[in-house]
Amino acid sequence: METSINFSKFLVILPEIFLTLWILFFIIFGVFAGGGNLAKQRMFTLVAILGLVVTFILIFTSDWRAARLLSDLFVQDRLAVFMKLLVTFTGICILLISEKYRSFEKLFIYEYPLLILFSVLGMLIMISSNDFISLYMGVELQSLSLYVLASMKKDSNKSSEAGLKYFILGTLASGFFLFGVSMLFGIAGTTTYTELSVILVNIDNYSPLLALAVVMIISSIAFKLSAAPFHMWTPDVYEGCPTTVTAFIAVVPKIAAVAVIIRILYIPFGNIYDIWYQILAMVAIISIFVGAFGAIVQENIKRLMAYSTIGSIGFVLLALSSGSQQALESSLIYIVIYSLSVLGCFVIIVSMEKDNVALEKITDLSGISRTDPFSAICFSILLLSLAGLPPFAGFVGKFYIFRSLISEGFVELAVLGIIGSVISAYYYLRIVKIMYLDETEEQIIFGYNFSSKLILGISSILVISFLLYAKSVVSFIEYISYSVS
Repeated sequence: METSINFSKFLVILPEIFLTLWILFFIIFGVFAGGGNLAKQRMFTLVAILGLVVTFILIFTSDWRAARLLSDLFVQDRLAVFMKLLVTFTGICILLISEKYRSFEKLFIYEYPLLILFSVLGMLIMISSNDFISLYMGVELQSLSLYVLASMKKDSNKSSEAGLKYFILGTLASGFFLFGVSMLFGIAGTTTYTELSVILVNIDNYSPLLALAVVMIISSIAFKLSAAPFHMWTPDVYEGCPTTVTAFIAVVPKIAAVAVIIRILYIPFGNIYDIWYQILAMVAIISIFVGAFGAIVQENIKRLMAYSTIGSIGFVLLALSSGSQQALESSLIYIVIYSLSVLGCFVIIVSMEKDNVALEKITDLSGISRTDPFSAICFSILLLSLAGLPPFAGFVGKFYIFRSLISEGFVELAVLGIIGSVISAYYYLRIVKIMYLDETEEQIIFGYNFSSKLILGISSILVISFLLYAKSVVSFIEYISYSVS
C-alpha cells in the first residue's frame, strides 16, 4: 500500500519531471543538430512545442485532488493544475507566433525555444510551491531565463540594455525576497506555507518585524508582476526586448506570479490580513493610475503595452486586497481574460513589419482598417476588452472585481478603480481612432503565419462572445478557487 501511495504522489510531479528530461534532451539535440538557418529554426521550435504539448497533457490528466509531497515543498490542487495549464498553453502560443518574427529578425538560434522551456519549468515549480525555498528556486529558474531572452538580439543596444536593466533590478528584487523570507524564518522557525498559516496566528509580539518581512516579500512579487512602484524596468524592457520575448514576458510570467501571490496571501499570510491588505491596496491603486497616465504619452506600442500591463495588474491586486473568496475568484477571472486579450494584441504587434523590418510606432497603424480590415477589427476588439468596455470580456472581469470590493465594503477602492479604468480607456480608444480615422501614405504589412492568424482570430472571438459562456467560466473558476486552503 505504501509503495502505491508513493507512486501516485510521484505521478503528481510527472509533468515537471518530463519537462526537465525534455530540456536535457533538447540541449543535446540542439548541440548535435547545429543551427543557423530557417529550416533548423522551425525544427527546434516544433521540438519545443511538442515538449510543452506533452507537458500540457500530463498536467491535464493528472490528479486534480489536493496533495502535498517532497516534505511539503510541493503542492498539487485545482488552482495549481489550472494555472499550469494556462502557463503551458500560452507558452505554446508564444512559440507558434515567434517563428515569422524570428525569420525576419535573423534570430536563428536554438537557445530561444530552450530558454522558453527553462522559464516555463520555473513557472510550474513556482505555481506548485508550498514553501518559500522551493518558490525561490522556481523564481530564479524563470528569471535567469528571461534575463537572457531579453538580451538575445546581440546586435541591438536596446536589447542589451533591456537585459542588463532587467537583470540588475531583478537581482535586487530577489534580495528583497530572501531578506523577507529570512526574517520570516527567524520569527516562525519555518518557511512552509501550511505551517506558517498556523504559527502566524499568535505572534503579536513580533508584529513590526513580521510587517517588514511581509513588505519585503510582497515587494519582490510585485516586481515580477510589474506593479507600481516596482515597475521601473517594465517600459524599457518591453521596448528593448525582441517583440516575441516582450509578448512572453507580458503574459506567461504574470500568470505564474498571480498564482504565487494568491497562494501566499491566502495560506501563510491568511491569518495576518490586517498587516498586508493596506500595502496591497496602495500598490494596486498606484499601479492603476501609473498605468493609466503613463500610457497616454507613449508613441511606442510596446511601451504602451507595458503601461497597460501595469494597470491591469493593479486591478488584480485591487481585488485581492479585500481578502475574500469572491476577490480570489474575480482575480482569477481577470487574469484569464487579460492573458487572452494581451496574447491576441501581441500577435498583431509581433507581425507588424515593412520591408522585413519590425515596426513599433503607434502611428504605423494609421489607416489599417482600409488595408487590413481583419487586423483592425481584431485589434479593436482586444483593445476594447482591455479597456473594460461592454460587451467584451474585459468588462466582465472588471465588473466582478468591483462587485467583490463593494460587497466587502471597500467602496472607495472600487470608485478609484473605476476612475482609473475610465482614464485608461482613452489610450486604447486612441489606437482604435488611429486605425480607423487617420490617413497614411505608407502601408504596413502584417506578416502572419497560419498559427498567428488562427490564434488572433480565436482570441478575438472568445473575447467578443465572452458573455455567452461567462456563467460557465465563472462556475469553473469558483470550483478552482475553493481548493486554495
